[in-house]
Amino acid sequence: MPTNSRPLPVLPGAPIVGAALDLRRDYLGTVLRAAREVGPVTRISAGPPGWRASFVSVTAPGLVLEILGQPQRYTRDTAGYAEMRWAFGNGMPTSQGDVWLRQRRLLAPVFTPRRISGSYAAVMVEESQKLVAGWREHGAAGTGIDAHDAMVTLTSRIIGRVLFGADMAGAIPRMVSARHVGDTLLRRGVVPHPMPVRVPTPANRRLVAGVRTLRSVVDDVITARRSRPSGDDGCGEDMLTLLLDAQRSEDPDRRLSDTEVADQVLIFLLAGHDTTATALACLLVELARSPHWQSVLRTEIGEVLAGRPATAADVSRLPWTYRAVCEALRLYPPAHTIARVAAADEVLGGYRVPAGSTVLVTPWAVHRSPDLWPEPDTFDPGRFDLPPDRHPGGHRNAWLPFGAGPHTCVGMQLAMQEAVLAVATILSAFDLSTTVDTIKLEAALSLHPATALPVRLTPVAG
Repeated sequence: MPTNSRPLPVLPGAPIVGAALDLRRDYLGTVLRAAREVGPVTRISAGPPGWRASFVSVTAPGLVLEILGQPQRYTRDTAGYAEMRWAFGNGMPTSQGDVWLRQRRLLAPVFTPRRISGSYAAVMVEESQKLVAGWREHGAAGTGIDAHDAMVTLTSRIIGRVLFGADMAGAIPRMVSARHVGDTLLRRGVVPHPMPVRVPTPANRRLVAGVRTLRSVVDDVITARRSRPSGDDGCGEDMLTLLLDAQRSEDPDRRLSDTEVADQVLIFLLAGHDTTATALACLLVELARSPHWQSVLRTEIGEVLAGRPATAADVSRLPWTYRAVCEALRLYPPAHTIARVAAADEVLGGYRVPAGSTVLVTPWAVHRSPDLWPEPDTFDPGRFDLPPDRHPGGHRNAWLPFGAGPHTCVGMQLAMQEAVLAVATILSAFDLSTTVDTIKLEAALSLHPATALPVRLTPVAG
């Protein structure tokens, strides 16, 4: 380690326990305070001496690829990933090394541009139209909805169909009932020495029951697929088909066990619906609060679609709608934190980072940095109206809702297309308004609204 490196600056905290209570009460506010009050590389300590967990929060865009671009130097061997592996298994979003590479190669065909812009887009539009039709059928002018619940339903149905060929309507209430699992796993990942899950405390029993519920949803999806006669479902291109085919592979390097199949289905089901639902719900609220931007998008959508359903080809023709999605992901990045462990002694931004340190790249704080984004708390899709040679926020990694480096989210293009097509379909049918002044958030494994997000729907004339 270079001798001219400096010790890490520390976020001030309470005597003895440091930032433990701050992290528990307001995780997002604590990492934002560390960035704004201390600096782009800050140690956050939680718990008493001898029983302490420490994290190095990094919010400098120039350091993002140094961490996320080198998975051998900064690994996924964190307490948080260990909690996720216990709950969800060793699927692609939680695995690393050769295991991750094998899974990535197996699943890459699911996320090709051809599939995303072909059969997947058709499902996205069809499900969005069903949602809009239901809103029209069940309410007169001024009907209200909870935007987050509505978007959870929409994205669950989309991800169920495009990845697993499954109708998720009956499973959605069970998935919602287990929403506490993510919040509990985040807390267990940041507190020093959490109570072992095998100890039957009330919190542990609730966590185990929630995981069991999610696993039962996955078991039902897989059982339903296996019970169908071969070739009668038209699902030959989806993820579950690839996984089940891999179970029967004669190649031992490709063959998957029952557990591996279930793990992949579970983690992609959760990641695929939950993250997009939050971004879409928050975007609908921001548009409902901004008549100007809602008008800009509706005018664009009306000119491009002229009353017909949207298609994948329209995504590139709807630049303002696309920018609005980008801005929602800036303000409300579902992956609010990306954790790694330094495998050896490192230097970040001139500061010493000892081997074994947990390093947190925090898109939440990067995206709200006033040094990168003027008036960072303001919804402004115009930030993304830039010439091709300029990066939003002034740096290629100032906007990273899908991560960066080799582990960049494999579903990025799918999620962006899904959001644009859903918004285009909704704004074609309804004008949005809301009484929500501030979107209150909580940091589970992914970002969630902490309260209901009421949006009033008024049918668009014509």
